[in-house]
Amino acid sequence: MTSHREGRIITFYSYKGGVGRTMALANVAWILAANGHRVLASDWDLETPGGLPRYYRPFLPRDALGSTGLIDHFTDFTDALRRRGHPDEEFYLRHAGVEHAMSVEWTFPGSGRLNCLSAGRQDRDYHATLASFRWEELDARFLGALRERWRSEYDYVLIDSRSGMGSAVDICIRELPDILVSCFTLNDQSIDGAALTALHVARSAPAHGVRILPLPMRVNEQQADAFTAGRELARSRFADVPHGLSPDSLRRYWAENRIPHRTGYEHEEVLATFKDAPGDPDSLLASYERLTSAITGGRVTRLPALDETLRQYHLGSFVRPLTPEVTPLILSSVPRDRMWADWVRWVLTRAGFQVVPSSFGTDRQGGAAVRTVMLVSAAYLKSSRARADWPTGDTGQAPVLLRIDDRVVLPEPYSRHTPLDLTALDAESARAAILEAVGSRSREHRTGPGPGFPNSRPAVWQAPPRNPRFVGRDRQLDELHDALAAHRQVTVRAAGLGMGRRQLAVEYVHRFRADYDLVWWVPATTRSLAATALARLARHLELPTAGGIDAAARRALSALEAGKSYGRWLLVYDDATTPDALTEFLPSGPGRILLTVRDTQWEKPGHQLILEHLLPRESVELLLGWVPSLGPVLADSLATALGDVPPLALEQAGAWLAETGAADPVEEYLAQLGHGGNGAGPGGSPAGSPEGPARLAEGALRKRSPAAHRLLQLCCCSAPLSVPLTAIRGDATLAALRPYDTSLDEAPGLDALVTELTRLCLAEADPSSNSLRVHRLVQRIVLAELSQDERETALRDLHDILIAASAG
Repeated sequence: MTSHREGRIITFYSYKGGVGRTMALANVAWILAANGHRVLASDWDLETPGGLPRYYRPFLPRDALGSTGLIDHFTDFTDALRRRGHPDEEFYLRHAGVEHAMSVEWTFPGSGRLNCLSAGRQDRDYHATLASFRWEELDARFLGALRERWRSEYDYVLIDSRSGMGSAVDICIRELPDILVSCFTLNDQSIDGAALTALHVARSAPAHGVRILPLPMRVNEQQADAFTAGRELARSRFADVPHGLSPDSLRRYWAENRIPHRTGYEHEEVLATFKDAPGDPDSLLASYERLTSAITGGRVTRLPALDETLRQYHLGSFVRPLTPEVTPLILSSVPRDRMWADWVRWVLTRAGFQVVPSSFGTDRQGGAAVRTVMLVSAAYLKSSRARADWPTGDTGQAPVLLRIDDRVVLPEPYSRHTPLDLTALDAESARAAILEAVGSRSREHRTGPGPGFPNSRPAVWQAPPRNPRFVGRDRQLDELHDALAAHRQVTVRAAGLGMGRRQLAVEYVHRFRADYDLVWWVPATTRSLAATALARLARHLELPTAGGIDAAARRALSALEAGKSYGRWLLVYDDATTPDALTEFLPSGPGRILLTVRDTQWEKPGHQLILEHLLPRESVELLLGWVPSLGPVLADSLATALGDVPPLALEQAGAWLAETGAADPVEEYLAQLGHGGNGAGPGGSPAGSPEGPARLAEGALRKRSPAAHRLLQLCCCSAPLSVPLTAIRGDATLAALRPYDTSLDEAPGLDALVTELTRLCLAEADPSSNSLRVHRLVQRIVLAELSQDERETALRDLHDILIAASAG
């Protein structure tokens, strides 16, 4: 987790180049960010720039080397200094920021993030700018402000210093850092240069002091005698550095901290955090983990586990193609189609193409031609991304349309082009068709682990249907996907009702189903429900069911733990109450567990994802999904008036507007809520309360269909447990509801009442379990309106309905 103490600045320095300094920094920075820390990696090797960003190239914008950076930052400051004349402290702090840093596109846990500050824009003027720069203008006040800003905004700032000596080097090794990692190979010149530099720093360091960590690099442990002799020479040259250690601790430091030479890294800039499998104590990754522990004083000791398939997939992003294709490809998609985007990108990069996501932007003016590959689905055609990425007439390149949704009818201008329909193809046919569509000249195709083919479905599947109106939550879904790749168990929780924990889990299993070969949804409101769902899984796996429900459930869990038939399994425990109630049903093994929980104090181990309110644009999108005629402006005004209500309340507002068809919908709806009067909604709900839309929807149902409203009251007596639709369609239900609607005489009329409830988002029908479920927020409102006698009567009616259904 991120520490709230003041940040630390660490400089990686080597007296000579070519020792592996930049690679060490890049890996340590990743390990720190992966442990939830805010990290800045800065390239100060100004004479030979670009080394550090190349280690992060799969996760940086395509034009990263053309981005502004450190030298641009410094020239901005010196230009402003000359104009200002007599600056104050605020001036220095304002110009000491890191606005030029690029964000590494990876979902790190917690507050973790990794920013990369390049040396500067690599254009024809770069070296002239560097040669003419006057380092003495970076005075003590500016360097002090820079140090203060960096330490306040980041937990760790890692500086990749240039080699040798000079003004820029002195700033890196003496003025700025709290820790100096002095990198050297075990030859005399490298050892002597590193030791003399360390002595210079120790004698002239500023008041804050600089801790020095000697680090032997590119150590060949196969030549044991030469290695031992070189290490002992280095120890003698550095004397008692690192300072402050006992003799035993100093011996242990020199024994443990070194970076070995390993083959396989010579030809490409690749992170050991992806190349090396975890757990090997002799790997480069392990040596970087030990170095990270030394830097952090033992607070960070290892890289958190990463799913092996995910590691192998991203490792491929570092590999230089066998036959590079000339034409860059822009891959245009929406987050809802991420599995398709990941798979298509993998196919194209393995075939040698340079593929960039459209979100990074592309220069369409001059330079190499670009071509856009569009993943066409219903969600994509509704998005602004589809319009923004449609090629302009001057590109000379027609887009490649890949249809991934068989329900889509292409509008203009898409209909002018014939799409490649991937919806009915298997993986190999789809791969070959895509490469032919983009005009690949290569017959080569790298094999190896990759993402699951999106058309594939888990062999075993039990989950609620996908919500076609689900919007937003893309960042949380990506975080959930990455968290489940790295952790066995992830918990989704929210502080309030109606925040969409269940809907997020439903969307996740549909969006990422290709990652798994077994997905099983387990209602977990009670122990008995969870056991029953797992017993059904046992029957589906054709396991013995003798001995009752609990015995069958345990057999299913044992089969999953063994992982023989299904190694990539996912169990979703929905609406879990307390950790203790589920402990016996949480298996170990190779699969993953996702829990949605009500208890905000849930302390079960595992990664936790906390749901917050939708973003304003997501609230607008949700309302427009219900009432497209509302338009963005009115939808925004309604979302603003409703305030920070949960998604359920927005759904109920959208459903009410869709059903009533009011002439002035927003004004009328807000008037009904009471926002125009005393600030209270129906039943005294305060403005911005999630109960206002629910009360209004319930009131509309009561007026329109008293029988449907009575059915809602009966179902609320069961909530949060679902009511079987077979029970609702029975004669006992007809008898209970006829006093409210004498025209009811058969099951189709009961189905119409169920539809009334679902159209106003007061209940949810689940075809997968053939049941009707009322949300807790609605239950609380409805039952609060009933007296104790009325509740008991409704409970008796529900009991009679369920008994009659079980007897039938």
